[in-house]
Amino acid sequence: MADPVASIGKVIVKHLPTNEDLIGCIKKLCVENGIRCGQILSVIGSIRHLTIECIVVSEENESGFDFGPPRVIPGPMQILSLVGIIFEKEDGEMDVHAHGTFSDSDGNIYGGHVLEGENPVAVRLSIVIGEIAGVNLMEKKDQVSGHLIMHVKQQ
Repeated sequence: MADPVASIGKVIVKHLPTNEDLIGCIKKLCVENGIRCGQILSVIGSIRHLTIECIVVSEENESGFDFGPPRVIPGPMQILSLVGIIFEKEDGEMDVHAHGTFSDSDGNIYGGHVLEGENPVAVRLSIVIGEIAGVNLMEKKDQVSGHLIMHVKQQ
């Protein structure tokens, strides 16, 4: 069976408002523009502080890995890169899974899984989101690893 094939549909370019949450704004932007599956194509901007999760070794999980506790790093933070997938959960709710690389004013670099509700936009943040057309993306719990994994289905 061939792997699912998709294409880029509409592309949204937006300036996100100061003090609004980065991930929350991405979800809202996708809902307002009818994007159910998408990807973060480009981001330029900064956030007031950074809250991320990083992967850690875990004996409690069959895979041996899990996310550690949230880390809050004081800002401001410049976004060096942000990648992510926009998809539906099993209950139909929109979600964004994003990982990023950030630098503080001293040039220290941080990276990890970006948490929703914890990363407010600083002065300026511009984002480009591309719709993924022709497939459905849905995150489901994997019975073997116990982790959520992405399932891709041709439309």
